[in-house]
Amino acid sequence: MKSAGLSADAGGAKPMNSKHGKIRGSFTPHFPFQKLLTNKKGSSYFDLMIKTLVVLTLMVTVISFLSIFTTYLNLNHVCRRVVRVVELEGQVSDKAYDVFYRLKQQTGISPNLIVEDVTYSDGQKIQLRDTFTITMTYKHPFTILTPSFASPVVIQIPMKVSITGMSEKYWKLPE
Repeated sequence: MKSAGLSADAGGAKPMNSKHGKIRGSFTPHFPFQKLLTNKKGSSYFDLMIKTLVVLTLMVTVISFLSIFTTYLNLNHVCRRVVRVVELEGQVSDKAYDVFYRLKQQTGISPNLIVEDVTYSDGQKIQLRDTFTITMTYKHPFTILTPSFASPVVIQIPMKVSITGMSEKYWKLPE
């Protein structure tokens, strides 16, 4: 013989009162815009718009920081080329300054050129295997914000590249 299942009411349990089954108690105030706040219709569009705005903001930030790295690479390239010319010439000649000015125009940066740690022999000549250091400094203007009603907010990022070279030219010095 099968035993019939008993319901909760049959075991002496009281039926659940509909007033107590809700999350809100009887003293919770009713807000007039509650239906608008709980309506989920169209919320995915707002999520998509916010996510798109965040992604675009991150992309613009990354692209703006890439200009700093590009400027540093250009500064390093200019310095390396000038050092190589001085190594081959054995002096800081007009040819080195011509390369420097031409590269300044090509890259669009205008660094300061300083020749350091050099021992000159017979004027401006650097003897074979004598070392020298060329240092280039530049302040890159980085625009943080460009409001339409005021001047842009710009910070100057200092950059410095120092490259040491060795003369490859032998100078026969007068005795």
